[in-house]
Amino acid sequence: MPKNPGRTALYRLYDSGDVLLYVGIAADPRERWTQHAIDKPWWPEVTRRDVEWVPSRFDAETAEREAITSEKPRYNTQHAIAELSSEEAAALFAEYKAAYEAERRLKEPMRQAALRELEQGTTLKALAHATGLTQETFRRIRDANDIPVDPRYQSRAELARARKEALKSTSPGGPS
Repeated sequence: MPKNPGRTALYRLYDSGDVLLYVGIAADPRERWTQHAIDKPWWPEVTRRDVEWVPSRFDAETAEREAITSEKPRYNTQHAIAELSSEEAAALFAEYKAAYEAERRLKEPMRQAALRELEQGTTLKALAHATGLTQETFRRIRDANDIPVDPRYQSRAELARARKEALKSTSPGGPS
């Protein structure tokens, strides 16, 4: 056990050709290496271990992330960023990621705007046309917020449901 519990070891493991195999952190690196010896199939390749003591766990985690990203050890998977094989794929993935992040950012404001539009009587069809989403998306928003449907825009299925509910409430033995 280390003498100073705040200190954390940042360690690098190399093979006989000085190829970096793994970067890790541990309060007790010897104990961690024993675990690696048990559960890592690459452990027999390790011939050299370098240890650097860092003042805190947080600092060690930051240094580990930076080392894995920049030094690209062979067996680290956490924090590793794979290189893409083509610039075309990289550009497409970056565009997709930006669109996905924009969608996540806009989802709640869009839902709130749709809610206001529904309250003003905008049709499901108009909202679907304006957004590219389905009418069902807006039907769910409307129903979840108990927004009444303008009878002029009710679908046949909605009218049938309303009639059925009305019949239940007026039939003998039903709610009155």
